[in-house]
Amino acid sequence: MQTATSSTTATMPDYNAIKTKQQTTWGAGDYGRVGVTLQITGELLCESMDLYAGQTVLDVASGNGNVSLAAARRFCKVVSTDYVPALLDQSRRRAAADGLAIDYREADAEDLPFANAAFDNVVSTFGVMFTPNQPQAASELLRVCKPG
Repeated sequence: MQTATSSTTATMPDYNAIKTKQQTTWGAGDYGRVGVTLQITGELLCESMDLYAGQTVLDVASGNGNVSLAAARRFCKVVSTDYVPALLDQSRRRAAADGLAIDYREADAEDLPFANAAFDNVVSTFGVMFTPNQPQAASELLRVCKPG
């Protein structure tokens, strides 16, 4: 009887290469034109979270800012992040038009530049689902959110 052995080595995906392609794709089109049609999602999410004035909110991979804007309208202290500068610029213009104060930061959802437990609330609508390393992104969202 012969036994077969396999010497295949699992290789890890090149997450940086994937993210570089994603940044190019998200920055090339006018995602904001589609994104504004999803504003209701941001509003409903903020309502279901029962956000209130003064709370800190981190919107990760925020795109053109639907949740960031909705949270700012509830007088939360909002930090909006994405790794596509063009999307942050679209959100910045929307916030300015509505007179909303939002802190914008270019950031990778898999490596957030914030201290542990820095925010009362951490949220992402559609952005984080596109991160290539899902466990790492989930870990980062939990890390920067205050317990409870």
